[in-house]
Amino acid sequence: MASPAAALQDRGEGVLVVGDSLEVGSGPYLKGLLPGVSIDAVKGRTSTEGVDVLASRLDPSDRVVVFPMGTNDSPGDPSRLAADLAAVRLLAGDRCIVVASLRRPSVGGVSIAGLNRVVEQFAAQTGAQVVDWNTVVQALPSLLVGDGVHGTGEGYSARASLIAEAVQACGAGGATGTGVGGIPAPRNPRAAPPPRLASTTPAVLRAPPAFGFVLSRAFGLIGAASEAARTAASKAGPEPVLGAP
Repeated sequence: MASPAAALQDRGEGVLVVGDSLEVGSGPYLKGLLPGVSIDAVKGRTSTEGVDVLASRLDPSDRVVVFPMGTNDSPGDPSRLAADLAAVRLLAGDRCIVVASLRRPSVGGVSIAGLNRVVEQFAAQTGAQVVDWNTVVQALPSLLVGDGVHGTGEGYSARASLIAEAVQACGAGGATGTGVGGIPAPRNPRAAPPPRLASTTPAVLRAPPAFGFVLSRAFGLIGAASEAARTAASKAGPEPVLGAP
């Protein structure tokens, strides 16, 4: 039987999402799955901007922090994302953290692989839950529109379902656990050094146990995504993507 805290979490209460346009798109679907979730999402937001939002929005009652950021970061500077995720870890305390792997075209010939290595290493070092969005959309490219970044209605619905599963895994004691309310945010989260990047990293992401919300679930979600796409509220157009004219 789920604990009272886990039951609240399954309804989205005590769950804070800080995101960019991908969460602008997936947000209506996620609210359908987790009605009590709190979402702060803005088009074009970088991970650095997201840390500032998290610092201002995080409440002692929050048990889960969802921070699927990095799509708008520069692929040529993955250390910036590493530092920002380290700041998120400090702000979150022992709350459960959910992050996501990234998918976007190269910018100036630089792929997003370095940013995904940062996400992988952060998860391995902290036990964060990871939604492996990159693997899902590689296998199901029809989930994205023509820019290779933003989702179709089905894509956003599938993304929301995967995020909801990761949140519920926090409540089940997965990864960093259920988190504890009442944790004050540190005053200077950027003071800590970012997680050290490994000197060698395989070309293909090696998934820690938290990388469970991936391809095996994506196919089963498409039918539900189609139905949800027909009923979700209409959304504004996608943000300009990094490096676009």
